[in-house]
Amino acid sequence: MTTPLELTEIRNKIDELDYQIVSLLVERIELALRASDYKSTSEEIRGADRVQMVLNNVGEMASGAGGHKETVKNIYRVIISELTDLQFRKKGV
Repeated sequence: MTTPLELTEIRNKIDELDYQIVSLLVERIELALRASDYKSTSEEIRGADRVQMVLNNVGEMASGAGGHKETVKNIYRVIISELTDLQFRKKGV
C-alpha cells in the first residue's frame, strides 16, 4: 500500500515539530534539574502551587492558540510528573 502524498507531508511536518519539541524538552529538563538545587523538602520538589500555576498557564495558552486545553494540560501533567521524579532521584529520595 502506498502512502498518499498529503499523509507523507503531514508526517514530515510532525517529524520537524518533534525535533523542535525534543530540543525544548531537553532544555526544560535541564532547567528543572537546576531548580531542584534550590529545593530541600519533598513538598518543595512537588511544588503543588507551582504545578497548578503551570497547568493553568498552559491551558490558557492552548485555548488562546485554538488548541485542546485539556489535552495540553494532560501532556503537561505527564511532563511535570516525570520531572518531579527526576528531581527526587537527583536528591537521592
